[in-house]
Amino acid sequence: MKCIMLILTLLLSSLAVAEDTKADSQVAVASGPVTVCHSAGGSPGASTPGEIVSECEKRDVARLFLVAGKPDAALRVLCTTMKAREAFGDDKSGTPVKCLKAVGLDNGK
Repeated sequence: MKCIMLILTLLLSSLAVAEDTKADSQVAVASGPVTVCHSAGGSPGASTPGEIVSECEKRDVARLFLVAGKPDAALRVLCTTMKAREAFGDDKSGTPVKCLKAVGLDNGK
């Protein structure tokens, strides 16, 4: 009887541990739907359909970096979006120095 209880305890413990160790990528993928990039509807700050798709693609690339476990790369990509540049007051054509500094990434890293 003690042997059976021990086996059941070990089995249930291993199931609980397996459930708790989900990969970060599984959690990130399950975090919500991905918006399809297209130029319909327009986006404030983007003047051409190409700019709208480009901004959307930047967000998708940042999400993929995050899923791959590269949060610094994701932040670097997000800082190059027009919305981030506007929010941090960065030049729209240069390096987003203020955004990178705000998220803890220096320009030189």
